[in-house]
Amino acid sequence: MANPKQANIYDVARLAKVSHQTVSRVLNNNPSIRPETKTRVLKAMESLGYRPSLAARALASSRSKMLGILSSDTDFTGPAAMVHHMEAAARAQGFFVVTVGIDANDEESVQSGIDHLMKLGIEGLALVTPQLRAVEIARAAVSGIPVVTLDSMYRMDELAVSVDNFAGGAAATQHLIDLGHKNIVHISGPQGWFESTTRAAGYTATMLNANLTPQVIDGDWQIDTGYRIGKKLDIDSKQVTALFIANDRMSLGFMHAMRERGIEVPKRLSIVGFDDLEETAYSSPPLTTLRQDFKSLGNRAMNLLLSEISGTATKKLDRLVPELIQRSSTAAPPKL
Repeated sequence: MANPKQANIYDVARLAKVSHQTVSRVLNNNPSIRPETKTRVLKAMESLGYRPSLAARALASSRSKMLGILSSDTDFTGPAAMVHHMEAAARAQGFFVVTVGIDANDEESVQSGIDHLMKLGIEGLALVTPQLRAVEIARAAVSGIPVVTLDSMYRMDELAVSVDNFAGGAAATQHLIDLGHKNIVHISGPQGWFESTTRAAGYTATMLNANLTPQVIDGDWQIDTGYRIGKKLDIDSKQVTALFIANDRMSLGFMHAMRERGIEVPKRLSIVGFDDLEETAYSSPPLTTLRQDFKSLGNRAMNLLLSEISGTATKKLDRLVPELIQRSSTAAPPKL
């Protein structure tokens, strides 16, 4: 036998002998409803097995208690961790989260993701994407609800939470300079990413401030890219003694190439990464790196968004300075 049609608000109204507007007011605990009317409506709901949909309640109360997350690159540890902690922070305050994955380089993908979330009646949107164009599209397309960005370029008048990647790049480079290194190479992340640009800028500024010559090699975030560059990089003739590599995955690939080439780290070459992935403490040698607190990033972003929704926000911009974690992959330069 086919399942009976699910009861709706009009079925409840007919059984309780009230208007559907009265049922809606009962659902939203309107104090104007008489106790006997409320009891009759609740009994009708129970009799029919009626469960109000989120969409219906949102229409009635203008509160869906739903938030949207538009995210790209969640196959990487950082974005995935931030989304996870944002969802947990939202649930702690009684909100549900709908996450939509997008291709941040495809404008149609970004727009369709936004359209889907807006149709659900979300009260706020979080963007976890480092691509400038995706952020521009979202901010232009979304109106009437607050939007917070994570790990993207920020303006003082927009909600944003981000790691201070410039400070991180500067700290990594200054650490190597303080050890005595002068010929320091930077392997960057992919072009068009905020993290890549700002980490490279921190490196370049610190090198120039020390009257040293910046040397940047274009990379991406992939471990095999670090390995490939490590196999090809002419270290001896250029007398390179240290590298600041834009993320830990490339750093691990690069160090593997060094082991295959018989180049000792840090005796011959010092390496600093960025992220502090769990495995970096167990690499050979353990990797000196910049720690990003992904849990704090996610929590701060969600709290900023919820504060804006409730009208209690006291700030719009929140930056976290990454922490230098010194391990065994850096040391004083060799005498060449």
